[in-house]
Amino acid sequence: MIKWLYPSTKKQNPVIVDPALGLGVFFRALAKNNKIPKDTVLIGYEIDRNILERVRDLFSQLNISVDIRESDFLVSDWEEQYNAIICNPPYLKFHDYPNRNELIKLFKENMGIELSGLTNIYALFILKSIRQLKKGGRASFIVPVEFLNSNYGIAVKEYMKESKTLRYVIILDYPVFEDATTTAAILLFSNDNHTDKVSFVTVKNQNQLKELEKYILTYPLASSPVGKVYRLSELDETKKWKIYYQKENGESYRNLVPFSKFAVVKRGIATGANNYFLFSITKKRRYKIPDKYFLPCIPRASYARTHFFTKQNFEELLKNDKPVLLLNVVDLDDENVHKYIKKGEKEGIHKRYLTSHRNPWYKLENRPPSPIWVTVFHREGIRFVRNEAGVYNLTAFHCVYIKPEYEDEIDLIMAYLITDVAKKILEDNMREYGEGLKKVEPKDVSNALVVDFDKISSDEKYEILKLFREFREREIKGKDTKDVLKKLNAIFEEILRRG
Repeated sequence: MIKWLYPSTKKQNPVIVDPALGLGVFFRALAKNNKIPKDTVLIGYEIDRNILERVRDLFSQLNISVDIRESDFLVSDWEEQYNAIICNPPYLKFHDYPNRNELIKLFKENMGIELSGLTNIYALFILKSIRQLKKGGRASFIVPVEFLNSNYGIAVKEYMKESKTLRYVIILDYPVFEDATTTAAILLFSNDNHTDKVSFVTVKNQNQLKELEKYILTYPLASSPVGKVYRLSELDETKKWKIYYQKENGESYRNLVPFSKFAVVKRGIATGANNYFLFSITKKRRYKIPDKYFLPCIPRASYARTHFFTKQNFEELLKNDKPVLLLNVVDLDDENVHKYIKKGEKEGIHKRYLTSHRNPWYKLENRPPSPIWVTVFHREGIRFVRNEAGVYNLTAFHCVYIKPEYEDEIDLIMAYLITDVAKKILEDNMREYGEGLKKVEPKDVSNALVVDFDKISSDEKYEILKLFREFREREIKGKDTKDVLKKLNAIFEEILRRG
């Protein structure tokens, strides 16, 4: 990242900026490399005063001169331009940011960009930095890949395309930061006219990254392409950009259609304060709240570990005093309910982000039980669960509602969703967070490709449902299901490969 900047510093009084200075790791490394001109101006932005004290001390020990600005880069110095920018920006959800309304206004006024409320702050650092890059200037960023494959990233990707500055997207497919669950990417930008192409490269370890460095540092004279190369105009900002750096599993199959043809997918109920709204039997007795104010609910994916969640499973959770009763205040007629609401207000529950946007704050979302759930996070493959108990679920699962015209096909649909081939194709729409952790949003599932159930013959349906019933019986009894699952997988593989 540092070496990428060197050509842009060969100007008179070059300026290098770190918009999120932290402990100044980039500037300290620059000083050690001793490859930049002595007249270079270093500028660092930082808002954390405790960090500022430490970084000033570090720079003093190393005799590094840095113009440290105790201000927020995102709202400061919009008219300045820089020769070089290097950054590891903070990873922070937009709604957790104190000045989000000001940011929305600033980015609209200065860049004409409408920011989604789901935007992560690191994406804003990228946008503003590109805008402030001088002609011939370069920038290096290390960020999570999430924005490349999320809906809020569309505006960011569109601007990267329009600016014609993006040159390399390097996917670091190995742990980079300690305790971080996100997959990281290095983005290299150059504000020049040397090319209209961008290279997507995946590296599996530091040795591969070192080898890649040798090639990248020959830019713009590199004679042969590296990774997957596309013209900027070929990139579609509305799509997940992982299609540009990894093979799509669905490309090997036919007879695929979006899952939205058969189902509607929504997230689970978001309470905004699970500890407050969830009750166990013991807690329910302690507060003496009547049964009519509770809904049976699954708050965690670990409470439903198989593909079938039955009434017996729910009763066992209740018996073990798990918090599987969801407070549903339909009225305030009961004195104990009224007391519990007052208790919540005393604790400030009503002032939390989600609750403060509800009226009244304790009223739950209207999200009826769905016949199928799908896990939000997973490491060992996405998992669908048949909700035979008919209970509600929180955000650990998304709700899959089968459309009315396909309600008779629920078991057929479920039989497909448990197969290896279904999971493999669905992986195309997953969001990767590193170290094997993946996440799926409702739109990801809706847009994912599945077998066209209308193209399955009656004979095939009969055989599939027969095997599915056997699979269910075995799994519920804790017996081995591998051979049955193998047969189901083979049937669907054949359907997906035929002309």
